[in-house]
Amino acid sequence: MKNFYYAIRVLLRNKFYSFLNIFGLAIGLAVAIIILLYVQSDLNFDKHHLKYDQIYRIESKFRIPPKDDEFALSSMVIAEMMKEEYAEIQNFARFLGAGRQLFRIGDKNIYQDNLYYADSSVFSMFTHDFIEGNPKAALVEPYSIVLTETAAKRIFGNIDALGQLLETDSQNLKVTGVIKDLPDNVHLTFEGLISFSTVTSGQPILTSQQKANQLWNVSLYSYLLLPKNYDVTNIYNKFPEFFEKYMQPLVLQAGLGDAGFSPRLVPLTDIHFGSKVQYDLPTGNKAYTWAFTAIGIFILLLASINYMNLATARATNRSKEVGVRKVLGSSKAKLRSQFLSESVVITFLSLLLAILIVNLLIYGTNLNGLLDKDLHLNFLENPLLLFGSLGVAIIIGVFSGIYPAFYLSAISVLAAMKGSVRTGPKSVFLRKVLVSFQFFISIGVVIATLLMNDQISFMRNKDLGFNKDNVVLIPLQDTTIRNRMEFIKAELMQQPNILGITDAFGIGRGGENVGNNLLGASRNLLSISGNNDALTQDTYNVLTVGKNYFETLGIEIVQGRDFNENMATDISQGVIINQAVVDIMGWDDPIGKIVSPVGLPEPRKVIGVVKDFNAFSLHVKVEPTAIFRYQSENLGPQGLPTLMVHISDGTVSSTMQFLENKFTELDPNHPFEYEFLDQQAEEMYRGDERQSKMTGILSYICILISCLGLLGLASFTTATRIKEIGVRKVLGATVPQLVFMIFKDIMILVIIGFVLATPAAYLLVNDWLEVFAYRMNLQQVILAAAAISGAVALLISFLTVSFHSFRAARQNPVKALRYE
Repeated sequence: MKNFYYAIRVLLRNKFYSFLNIFGLAIGLAVAIIILLYVQSDLNFDKHHLKYDQIYRIESKFRIPPKDDEFALSSMVIAEMMKEEYAEIQNFARFLGAGRQLFRIGDKNIYQDNLYYADSSVFSMFTHDFIEGNPKAALVEPYSIVLTETAAKRIFGNIDALGQLLETDSQNLKVTGVIKDLPDNVHLTFEGLISFSTVTSGQPILTSQQKANQLWNVSLYSYLLLPKNYDVTNIYNKFPEFFEKYMQPLVLQAGLGDAGFSPRLVPLTDIHFGSKVQYDLPTGNKAYTWAFTAIGIFILLLASINYMNLATARATNRSKEVGVRKVLGSSKAKLRSQFLSESVVITFLSLLLAILIVNLLIYGTNLNGLLDKDLHLNFLENPLLLFGSLGVAIIIGVFSGIYPAFYLSAISVLAAMKGSVRTGPKSVFLRKVLVSFQFFISIGVVIATLLMNDQISFMRNKDLGFNKDNVVLIPLQDTTIRNRMEFIKAELMQQPNILGITDAFGIGRGGENVGNNLLGASRNLLSISGNNDALTQDTYNVLTVGKNYFETLGIEIVQGRDFNENMATDISQGVIINQAVVDIMGWDDPIGKIVSPVGLPEPRKVIGVVKDFNAFSLHVKVEPTAIFRYQSENLGPQGLPTLMVHISDGTVSSTMQFLENKFTELDPNHPFEYEFLDQQAEEMYRGDERQSKMTGILSYICILISCLGLLGLASFTTATRIKEIGVRKVLGATVPQLVFMIFKDIMILVIIGFVLATPAAYLLVNDWLEVFAYRMNLQQVILAAAAISGAVALLISFLTVSFHSFRAARQNPVKALRYE
């Protein structure tokens, strides 16, 4: 106890160094705690479900020569049919996107996003805490809906939601349950589940043949419940019989040759970091997770280096104290215990401050919004966090105290009392290595941040091949409005600030676009004119668009022509393709070639070719795309396009007011809603931007910690050279010369760190850029980023060192030399 009491006195006696040590180490520990929480969340996706290790998602792999296509979606019937075939499958659950629906409660209209149709088995397979309702019966009856707690409060306020009716355009839904909000680390998020029987209610029971035909169409997410420790290769081994029995006949009938299908059973906990297949839900990137882990470790290492640097540097100034204590009878063991106690006290004070900082960041800032997480600091419910934090603090405290404890306790009494103990060359070299390593990490992270920002700026500014600016997306809410499409367009075009209007399917909220899909493209199997005009089959992107699509979006037609509204055959039998189709097929003259969805009675002939445009994010290359003009008379009751209105620059605000007034007049039964196409484009890179911002914040922390260490080290270095400064000043040295003399050694260390950091950052960012199909020229920007980072590091280090060296250089040399 005496050791700890004495340690507190030492800390109070050296307030400046105590502050640097405690604050610097606290920042490192705070960052480490936050990153630990982040990594824990990422690595524990979906593990809150009690049966997580028994649940598998069915993904679909189609073999349509000459290539394969993989989808996260599966057929509506495959899970049910596989359960009938394989006794080991205990249960299944399906999630079919219900998009966005307008709920009416009395005279109140509320849009609800993130809805799915789900089987009643979902609550026996997945773990959800019910606040109201019976989980066994909640989704059994048609037209039932279970809401999350937040959705229920938003819709009903403080009224009890259970038993309430939600009116939609086509049906009334009864609230049969309310569950707690989903945690942030689930791959499939929803705010409401509608009973799957709602979809099938009133429809005839499918025959075995009809089910078999549906196996080739993917539309939803299917999950299987298997026994514990089950080997899924057993199902893979049996599946060829399933394929031959149910799917092979259609292959032969359609003349698909070597076409095939195989399911891929993905463990529930692997989905978040799993392969990025088509129509997958937004998933994580393990490289980012490990990168943040590495940066967190580096920051903690930087803080520890600071602490050890200052501890070893200050230790030699305590040699006389050691001599006195030895004269008074202190043993080596007692001295070691004292120094280690001081070190442990500092680390535990740093840990307490770190916990306070983390609490302020989590609960007092938008940190969770930046990370897209819901982090909580709860040591009682998180043993790894509790014991990990304590363990790291103890390890840092012990290792940081070992050098002064063992080195100083071994000094002879005579040497200690004379004050002749000096820092050896090995110790000085070690400190220089540690400082260089600090700047290597700091400069490397800054360079990486600048380059990541350059890539994001490159993506934002790259020409996508179409106009995305000032294009507003207005979803049409019911078929009555859709049937008046041409009248609505004519009414809107009376506004002179509207430059063009078109419409398309699958765009905006509630559309088919998943992940990085910007223009609502879907994947379809097409028949294509191959060599010698023989028809082959392949999977292409397909867009379904309305009148004036290319003109409104500024997509350039390079061959042929646009759809001619006066030619019925253009609408019913024409197709426009992009240049990528021409290139992959090797056509010299594509006009008149066949590109038609498989199964259509009439072939579609190419009437035009457009310049390549990016319907998806720049993570993927432009793919072969076919654009079809939809026919209003062939649309089903659910076929609702999205209106796309191009507004002239500088008139957005006034024109939006005109649009709102006009749609309120034309469609008084639905609230006016809209999105902007360029905002959707920004959303595609939100994850990349988040990573860049996180790296930027961590780079600032690296610099701050390095500066804190440099400030303490400069103070110590200046103090040990105070007599040298006095002598040089007497001999005529100016203040700038003295400041540069002290800074020179630090400058060399910064330059060494800079030289090592530049190629390391280049390799790191070059690896990060591999996920982008379109990337900046790294060689052109690396030198500029490195130069900026190096200059900033030198400037900051100069200002930091100058704080002490300038004051020492201006001091009267008599004070330094009076005792010589």
